[in-house]
Amino acid sequence: MKLITLAVMLLVVCTALAQRKPLSKGKDLEGYLKGKKDGTFIVLFYDREAPQLRTEDARNQIKSKIIAKEPAFNYYEVDVQEAEYNHIVDDMVKIDRTQCKHSPTVLVASEGRGYWAHGDGAVDDVNYHLSQYSIDMIRESRERSDFNVRR
Repeated sequence: MKLITLAVMLLVVCTALAQRKPLSKGKDLEGYLKGKKDGTFIVLFYDREAPQLRTEDARNQIKSKIIAKEPAFNYYEVDVQEAEYNHIVDDMVKIDRTQCKHSPTVLVASEGRGYWAHGDGAVDDVNYHLSQYSIDMIRESRERSDFNVRR
């Protein structure tokens, strides 16, 4: 009896999962960058054929210099060779794919606005501009200002 109940439950779960609409990473990220999801987005654009050490270095810098300090930020990685990201890479952000063959490009975006930097120092450059492009940091700054005015 327990085996039959388990089999029926498994069948129900599998049927429900099969009927769910599959996620489209490219379309979802496009919506997020346009402001359909609240928050700050850090995106690493890389080419899988680029030198792996540079890509790994940029990834580690993002995690240690940005995400470690702001864990609520949304972090994504985009391989510029994946077709589902073509619209984001070519039309929205206008990433130079040739440059990504040498080193990654890093983007900070929120509420449909963004800033990107490429090459050595890109993570530091984006980190420097976070206060202008991160809605989370802008809100935090406003809250601190409101607090100081009310004191």
